[in-house]
Amino acid sequence: MKLRAIYIGMMAVLLTACTAVTDGDTDVTEPEVNKHFINLSIVVSNNNGAATRGTPAGGENGDGREAGFERENAITGITLILYQDATGINTTSDPVIDFVAYYYVSRSGDPATAGTSYTEKTAEATYQTGNQLVPPNAIDFTKTYHAIVVANTDLTSSIIAGTSSLNDLRNMTLNKIYSGDETRTAASCGNFVMSSEQNQTLTFSGHGTQDATGDYYYDLTTQPLVIERMAARIDFWAVNGTYNSDKAGYVYNVEGCDDKFVVTAIMPFNLTHKHATYGNEYLLKRLTTSLSTITPQWLINETTTNYVLDPMTVNKSAEPLLTNSRESVKGLTTHEAFAANSYYKSITDMHSAVTSGSTSGYSTLTDLTMTGEDVIVAYPMENTLLPQSKLYYYATGIAIEGYYYVNGLTDPNPQRYVYYGYLRHQGEGESYDILTTNETTEVSSATPMNFGIVRNNIYRVWIGSIDTKLNMQLRIVVKKWDPFTHETIYM
Repeated sequence: MKLRAIYIGMMAVLLTACTAVTDGDTDVTEPEVNKHFINLSIVVSNNNGAATRGTPAGGENGDGREAGFERENAITGITLILYQDATGINTTSDPVIDFVAYYYVSRSGDPATAGTSYTEKTAEATYQTGNQLVPPNAIDFTKTYHAIVVANTDLTSSIIAGTSSLNDLRNMTLNKIYSGDETRTAASCGNFVMSSEQNQTLTFSGHGTQDATGDYYYDLTTQPLVIERMAARIDFWAVNGTYNSDKAGYVYNVEGCDDKFVVTAIMPFNLTHKHATYGNEYLLKRLTTSLSTITPQWLINETTTNYVLDPMTVNKSAEPLLTNSRESVKGLTTHEAFAANSYYKSITDMHSAVTSGSTSGYSTLTDLTMTGEDVIVAYPMENTLLPQSKLYYYATGIAIEGYYYVNGLTDPNPQRYVYYGYLRHQGEGESYDILTTNETTEVSSATPMNFGIVRNNIYRVWIGSIDTKLNMQLRIVVKKWDPFTHETIYM
């Protein structure tokens, strides 16, 4: 009995370092497998070196770059997807997905300042998960992997390691790319889904260290992965206008006389995400260099000569596919009918949001050497057209409601007008102008991407001038929607 007690005690010591495997009457021990942890850095589209352009320009940098608000930048968690291929996302093969995991992140640092100004609201913050354990044999740490990152949505039930393929990922669409209310404009909108902006790789070899217990830690922070929002943003900038509470709108001077025009409401139309069937967006940005022979490419740099595709682009040539279309508001003659649309926004409400300081989505903006109150009108999904697509069936735009006062604001019977402007992604010529009058053309420009909405861009519209013939000149810039750069996210 005494010898048996000693034997049991010795086994207890051995089991602290070994795993026992029973084979019949023989006890066989194997060394415990060392653990592996990864430590990953995520960067949100931080290339800030672009020069401002003179025309409405999409592309990678557009008319410059602009930081987002804190709620537009926040990350709650990321899906990390790894696969192996010599080419990467644009390979002609269909490799299997090797690794998928979702990691929650938490705020680990506060903004540098705690104020309420635009600069302070967009100050940098950091997030981290702590070191995350990789399941045994899930990653071959001697190899280099192509990596896709998707923030603020968990795709682990849709993309399965060892089962799903790269084509499953390339063809995936989402129908919800942020959280928020029906109008997509409240400050509560957040959790913006962000996906990879570039074709990138992760190399584990040479980045691992082993601690005293034998566990490995892979520091990949020198290989940051870049992501961008899947949503776009439409802003109305009240530069040149002065808010008048009695008239419930922004007052604009009419050129060459004492007449006034008062903008009282803004409404976007042709928003893809309002359609029950077609209201989806590709998870990864899809482009083609030709519309006659479409050969999809993913995550390549957008230029003025290639074309961004949404899931329904090639079908936009006949009957309208979108609800909340230009046709649904065409010809309205009463304020009440205009206001019945769920996207209608009164200037009074907009101005209140700007001046109250209670929401982090409105600001007094200084840009192009001009200052004016700026308000977010909507967060649309991508919407791109064919050259033959009818604009008012498909092109995303904004309707501007207002009243024309003859000889100034004392006019007792001002005339109501609604102007419709289609948002441009890439301009023609040297003009900022977009279509501006009550009369609209039916067919879009033959220039690819002249009219369109593309992810992670701000489409900022303002009124340049109004004349006595009731012509309104709308102007636009397309800003690359840059969040802050996240510091290391520890995984």
